[in-house]
Amino acid sequence: VGVFDAGTETTTTTLGWALLYLALNPAWQRKVQEELDAVVGSDEIPAYSRREELPYTEATILESQRIRTTVPLSVPHCTSSPTSLQGYDIPAHTQVWVNLWSVHMDPAYWPHPDTFDPGRFLDGSGRVKVPEAFMPFSTGRRICLGEQLAKMELFLFLTSLLQQFTFKLPEGAPEPDLSGVMGATLLPGPYKILAICRKT
Repeated sequence: VGVFDAGTETTTTTLGWALLYLALNPAWQRKVQEELDAVVGSDEIPAYSRREELPYTEATILESQRIRTTVPLSVPHCTSSPTSLQGYDIPAHTQVWVNLWSVHMDPAYWPHPDTFDPGRFLDGSGRVKVPEAFMPFSTGRRICLGEQLAKMELFLFLTSLLQQFTFKLPEGAPEPDLSGVMGATLLPGPYKILAICRKT
């Protein structure tokens, strides 16, 4: 049950960020919708098995996970034996936290890290490329148990929503605060969004 609870919280949070960033970046939202229309159509339910045919969609999900890392500090790990890192001696049984936020916002790996740019996950041929510095589910042997479930949920929910709706901010609405609110996850602050039906 714990894996499902954690997965639900993080997936909901990531979807909240993705919809907000897509409302703020309508050109990317249109690209994803055009891709969904061309590959899946409007009557078929998007299938996870078709994600490789949807590179703009996949890149958008990856960028949503990068730009607002849902769990900025991953779950704690512990050294099993004495080790050293960049000249520092670390004794056995030391608690270690991976700062995923720092990795995902490091301009050495991500030029203009505060800019929402799913294109950074596409190569010159338009295929998805995932840099080594991308680790929304942490890293190492104890990576998040719910990674595959979360990937499926994010893909299925976001594609179904974008297939049916266009998301935009209401006219005159205040500019959303993109810094987030820290709780169990890094939540988007309150914002208003319109879901406009694409079918007439």
